[in-house]
Amino acid sequence: MPERDDLIAELRELGGRLRVPPAVDQRDAVRARLARPAPRRPSVRLVLAGLVAALIAAVTLVAPARAAVAEVIGGLLRVAGIEVRAEPSRTSLPATPGPLPSQGGSSLDAVRRAAAFPVGVPGVLGEPEQVLSADPDPQGHPRVVTLVYQGGSVRFDQFDGRLETTFLKTSPDARPVELGGPVLAAAWLPLPHPVTYVGRDGVARTETARLAGPTLIWTTGAVTYRLEGISAFDQATATASSVR
Repeated sequence: MPERDDLIAELRELGGRLRVPPAVDQRDAVRARLARPAPRRPSVRLVLAGLVAALIAAVTLVAPARAAVAEVIGGLLRVAGIEVRAEPSRTSLPATPGPLPSQGGSSLDAVRRAAAFPVGVPGVLGEPEQVLSADPDPQGHPRVVTLVYQGGSVRFDQFDGRLETTFLKTSPDARPVELGGPVLAAAWLPLPHPVTYVGRDGVARTETARLAGPTLIWTTGAVTYRLEGISAFDQATATASSVR
């Protein structure tokens, strides 16, 4: 076929004009590569161990913050250490509420030394008229510290929010609120409502129940606060912001 012969002739002529570098001997390079030890791949067991460690670290960091978040589940609002049932109270309250377990008067300096958590004071309220500590552990660390103002009409409770439930409340008007800053979660209870103390043993003590006034509750993660008796939300949040 003439066309095929012409193509062959053109290819031969092109091959004569191309400059191809001499072939490089690759045998030494191949031998050197074969002599190297194969890179060790991490075993499946090590990979799984690393993944498990990373998961544990993530849960450790996230769990405290998540536990502090205000949650509303089935009519139950939770802020670290405080549970509020969003329903009217179904129980009667004692005429004269009893004090918290082992409650006693103290000084601000004394409770700050004794408490296992940092005790704060609302700057806008000034020095408390009374300082109470209650429900100490065997080492003498109080579980709850209460500062009393304005003749007892304003109470400021604080406790370690990483512990189990400390207060039970019943209020159909409770709602989560945002305070910003270091506050992880907060809730506002605008109307008077029943509040009951839950002791270290997990028992709700009805003798401590009382009708609390409007209350702002919030947590910074390490400490949970209850500010009771300030009826205006803006004033309550300003008081909360002044805690040092």
